[in-house]
Amino acid sequence: MKGKVLLVDDDSMVLAGLKRHLRNQFRIETALSGEEGLKRVEKNGPYAVIVSDFSMPGMNGIEFLCRVKETDPDSVRMMLTGSADMSTAIQAVNEGSIFQFHPKPCPADILGKAIQSGIDAYLKTTTHQTQFKKVQRSLAQASMIQQNLVPKSNPQVEGFDIAGKSIWCDETSGDYYDFFQPAEWEQKKIGVVVADVIGHGISSALLMTTARAFFRERILSPGSSAALVTDVNQRLVKDIEALNLFITLFYSEIDIKEKSFRWVHAGHEPAMLYDPGEDSFDALGGEGLPLGVMADWVYEESKKQLHSGQIILIGTDGIKETHNEHNELFGAERFNRVIRDHFRKPAKEIIKEMFDTLQSFRFPIERKDDETLVVIKVL
Repeated sequence: MKGKVLLVDDDSMVLAGLKRHLRNQFRIETALSGEEGLKRVEKNGPYAVIVSDFSMPGMNGIEFLCRVKETDPDSVRMMLTGSADMSTAIQAVNEGSIFQFHPKPCPADILGKAIQSGIDAYLKTTTHQTQFKKVQRSLAQASMIQQNLVPKSNPQVEGFDIAGKSIWCDETSGDYYDFFQPAEWEQKKIGVVVADVIGHGISSALLMTTARAFFRERILSPGSSAALVTDVNQRLVKDIEALNLFITLFYSEIDIKEKSFRWVHAGHEPAMLYDPGEDSFDALGGEGLPLGVMADWVYEESKKQLHSGQIILIGTDGIKETHNEHNELFGAERFNRVIRDHFRKPAKEIIKEMFDTLQSFRFPIERKDDETLVVIKVL
């Protein structure tokens, strides 16, 4: 396979001989100095392989190839050197500026094999980079699409202060939260869902997007919250039963006038009900399986009457399961402490305090899981 090669030597006879022997194998260009070589790299690059003599007036081979590394880092750089310069050449190889060196004079057939090896290495590197860039572009597009599916604003509901937020650990997320207030409900209730696809990355993001579509379609049909989750689960099982994926979910509906809270638990982190007057935390859980596990599972609905001052917290396990550098768990106790310290603040600010505390606790470790929290304050 032909490749673009630059030969640099101050001896025109050497260049002519090498070009004559190698021109049928490669696309050969030449330069008579390091300075001329840099101009060719700037004008005609990139080159797959650049071969330079070491001893040249003005700029020597190592200086030239080090400069090339800055402007054309993917090129495979080789050097021809005499025995007196060998220690300097070895140092250049060890420092990473040069791929390999060969003694001078170097037979054309040996140099040809070395150049072909360099071209193979160059193509492997650039192919991987091209594939990586394609993946990065795809991830960026997927992230942009998914970001557009996140609620743009928090709902305005009389008698309640509601806010939600997700922070992702990757470009895309397996966490999902949403608010539902279709016109058919006539402002009488609001639906809130928080879900977590097991794992994260593209597959989790795609499944989350599918679940969101199913929920938004099914929410328009009549039926209880338990029936809604049961129907969505049946549809999901058909799509993902062979993929070994599933979704934990907490779906709830708030009756705005009655100030009652109905929920369906599907293998998710229980929601917490905090009552500042009693300084108590009650878990709002259930026995439901995660979505996608069993098609004929019938989900059940629970109900609780709310009163002013209470706060409902619906999150994903990425919050309480966060670890710090000492391998300590953030856990329920720290979670509850944040709520106790900031329960008087608006829902949006409570969420900010939680994520700020998480970040301080975790630092300097990077986020390992998506984190989602919805706060519902009863006014």
